[in-house]
Amino acid sequence: MARFIFLRGRARRGAREAAPAEKRKQRSWAGLVIDLSRPQHRRRLLVGMIGLALFSVVGLVGLYKGFEFTEGAEFCGLCHPMKSIIVRTERSAHARVKCGQCHVGPGLTNLVVSKVSGVRHLYGVLTNSYSRPIRSPIERERPVRETCEECHSPTSFQDNIIKVLKRYDNDEANTPIQYTLILKMGGWQEMTGVSEGIHWHMTNPVYYIAEDEQRQVIVWVGVEREDGTLEEFFARDMLNMAWGSFVEEARAEGRVREMDCIDCHNRTAHYIPLPEEVVDEAISAGLLSRDLPYIRKKAVELLTPEYPSLEEAYAAIDGLVDFYRTNYPEVYTARRSELAKAIDTLKRLYAETNFPDMRLNWRTNPNNERHSPFLGCFRCHDGKHVSVDPAGNEVEVISVKCNLCHTVPIVGRGDGMLVEAPVVVGETPASHSDFRWTIEHREIADPEEEGCYLCHGQGFCSNEACHGFDHPPDMLFSHAEEYRKTGNEVCYVCHQTVLCSWCHPGGLVGSPDGVGSLQTLLQQGQPRE
Repeated sequence: MARFIFLRGRARRGAREAAPAEKRKQRSWAGLVIDLSRPQHRRRLLVGMIGLALFSVVGLVGLYKGFEFTEGAEFCGLCHPMKSIIVRTERSAHARVKCGQCHVGPGLTNLVVSKVSGVRHLYGVLTNSYSRPIRSPIERERPVRETCEECHSPTSFQDNIIKVLKRYDNDEANTPIQYTLILKMGGWQEMTGVSEGIHWHMTNPVYYIAEDEQRQVIVWVGVEREDGTLEEFFARDMLNMAWGSFVEEARAEGRVREMDCIDCHNRTAHYIPLPEEVVDEAISAGLLSRDLPYIRKKAVELLTPEYPSLEEAYAAIDGLVDFYRTNYPEVYTARRSELAKAIDTLKRLYAETNFPDMRLNWRTNPNNERHSPFLGCFRCHDGKHVSVDPAGNEVEVISVKCNLCHTVPIVGRGDGMLVEAPVVVGETPASHSDFRWTIEHREIADPEEEGCYLCHGQGFCSNEACHGFDHPPDMLFSHAEEYRKTGNEVCYVCHQTVLCSWCHPGGLVGSPDGVGSLQTLLQQGQPRE
């Protein structure tokens, strides 16, 4: 027979005797007796234990579900500053990846660190002192070994990929243009032991020093070779660092960073596309009708400015009606439904790519996956990062060859959408290995005598992406006007890293005919007579 007696609330005898009888009665608790020989006591104890177990299970499940909820985009989106980030995440290839998988990580330690660091973000929201916009890269980002490489392995990038990009011209007919190229994905191939292509960087230790928070200005690159030696490349305009203690000091300050996935794929989950991209996609999807004259050009013009608010952006987009009413009255009359659909589409596209309250748009955070309109690959592959010997002579230059990571694009336009397939045939000629070949080949190569057509085909030299430009003899004086008219649509295709101040450190010179100055042309945007 089991008998448990629990006595509670027994005060000291002296205090009890001093208290009145009624008060003593209120303070005195009866002994709690559990006698397992009594069926009634056994039932109550069993019910209590079952209830406690159920409560514990429900509590643990609720705690787990609560933790799981805080890991997802829905919870993160409850915070006003994060709404713009969530909108872009939901339209990315990582839409089904929970925020916490990249920003928190597994384990109790990561959870505690994340929640503690989140206190300052909560304070920023409550006091309205949070950053506008949210800059990239973020502080204290997790190692890619624990994030990206949970799903992606550098050894899996082996096959080349044929990439087809469909764009549209700014002409009246919105003529389609197709770019076809091969991406040389590369990576480490275990069978051959060869590391090459775009993902060569992930299978070879590469280090760099950036001079800005967004890692756009690279002043030093270090490549660790197989024998363990470090080959250093310095920005050509900062070669004096090669003989100082700059690198050692930067390493001591923690500024030497090992290159990883995020250095190129920095906007994968939060990428904001350019106006040209979203407009081209909308035309391809039929959301913007190609039958509307100049719809591509007008749409890009409407989506490009930074409006103070969405309301002002919507008002400007509504003005598209006036363009067709004035210039194409027959289109305005016959295609009102298509025009209305176009206006609704442009409003939605602007709201999904521009967030005035957060001062966030496609310009805010550079996308390093490409080399236009941001430097991207050309942060290092610009032909201006060199290694030098002890005597100061240049030994090697980080290559700037166009076909290092992809083949030269084959361009088709209108009825000739696909000119030819960009197939790599045979070994690359030795002349192509010189990084200057891309610039000089048009002047020194003879397609017939050099046998260019064996690999590139008869129509290759008509490639509009590279060869459709004519530089007149007076280009030295007229290029400012050409730049004003075309801007990055043409000039930056080749001159992506060129700044006006490189040639004009003391200002711009006047035009030789005396009619106007280049400075005036650039400032006022007026063509010369």
